[in-house]
Amino acid sequence: MSISKPSTQNNDRRSITPTNESWENSPAIQSLKRMQANTRVKYIVVIVPEDACPTCQNLTGTYPKDQVPVLPIDECSHPLGCRSFYLPYLDEIYP
Repeated sequence: MSISKPSTQNNDRRSITPTNESWENSPAIQSLKRMQANTRVKYIVVIVPEDACPTCQNLTGTYPKDQVPVLPIDECSHPLGCRSFYLPYLDEIYP
């Protein structure tokens, strides 16, 4: 699995590195790993709530599977914490 900095759609985005070992067991990373392994998933979309903090809002977008930013965002300043999530962008819908 490869997780690196976000796509270059917006040059002010930066790589966000996990600082907590429990990140590897988080629901977000487990979901990301399944999407990256699925051959029908062409891209991965990062969705953020409308009231998300500026850091999370900067991550909104569609990324190649090997350039998806790390969730949850440690730098999130929202009182409820990072609520961003991944959605698959499918290459094909039907078999």
